[in-house]
Amino acid sequence: MIKKTPFSYSIHGFCDFPLWRSIMLAVLVTFGLSACEPFSQPESMFDEYVKRVARVLDVEAVLTSPGLPPELPRRRERGRTIAPIEMSMLDFLALYGCELQHVVGERNSSLGKVMHPASLLDYELRFLRSATDCLASISSGSVRDKLTDVIARKRLALPDAVWNAVWISPEIENLFTRSRGPLGVDLDQNAMSEMEGALTLLIVALRRMESGDLGVDYKAFDPVYRRWQVQPLAGQLLQSAVLTTHRLNDAAMIVESRLGDRPLCHKGRGNRQAEIMRSMFLSVYIGHVQPYIAAVQRSRQALLPHLRALAELPGADPNGAVERYALQAFGEQAEYGIWADFDQTVRRHTLAWQRLLDQCGMRPGQDAPSR
Repeated sequence: MIKKTPFSYSIHGFCDFPLWRSIMLAVLVTFGLSACEPFSQPESMFDEYVKRVARVLDVEAVLTSPGLPPELPRRRERGRTIAPIEMSMLDFLALYGCELQHVVGERNSSLGKVMHPASLLDYELRFLRSATDCLASISSGSVRDKLTDVIARKRLALPDAVWNAVWISPEIENLFTRSRGPLGVDLDQNAMSEMEGALTLLIVALRRMESGDLGVDYKAFDPVYRRWQVQPLAGQLLQSAVLTTHRLNDAAMIVESRLGDRPLCHKGRGNRQAEIMRSMFLSVYIGHVQPYIAAVQRSRQALLPHLRALAELPGADPNGAVERYALQAFGEQAEYGIWADFDQTVRRHTLAWQRLLDQCGMRPGQDAPSR
């Protein structure tokens, strides 16, 4: 016979232990609270909103599939090719005494072949600085002419190195990831402001480099890359836009169904169902959904201009993959862009509610509804 103790591994003994019963009860309570808090996450908040709109208007709820925002093109499609500079061994030896010889040697090392795109940009900048310094010390006219030509070609290719430091960095893939869901309902606007500030400083530095300023320290990019790595705010913002668009369309379709052959109210006269509808509208839409839409709009204003600026950096972009992506993801006027759909849906949803509230004499500023 097995003696029951509080620490017995038998199922009976386990369930008799008060501590474990307390833990199980706490878990059940936690799940219960989560089920009662649909407004803690954007997906459940919007789902609950559409279901409640359908319920108070006596219409079947239809939740369409939001899908995902456009996917960032693959790295090889985003990158720009920078033609290597061929240098013979004699030309390389002629650089003896110049810092340029050490710079070129670093690039040709095993580590130099797997440089981060920002380190490659730093190499291009150091090459130009040291090559310019080296010209004065070269006695051979032919070597000097070759080096002058190399410097000219490197300067022409500098915008492409700047582009690659942004668009083929591993960190930007995390910034635009689609695996982290939409922005949270409790989004820290300070984080969004800090990201905006980081993007501003980055764009200023990149433009200085493009214009030929070789003194910009690429290490200033490190804080930006770290922020991109831990805060995928751009990808979350795009997912928020797609989710909001679909769910507001779902809700608008339900509201519009009570504006035609089956009106909720007649001749501007309210009724009990209309009062329930208005209560839901104030508590759920005004209380939860509208603040989230406003947060998405503020985040949009903070990030999109800077993301467009990164996509518009000058240089050769033969395949146009980033340009097409930016048109869909950042372009606010693009016919098929997610933000044009977002704006159109917000207007549709707002108009539908205005018309329904008008129908029942419940539009803000109207007289109290009569029954």
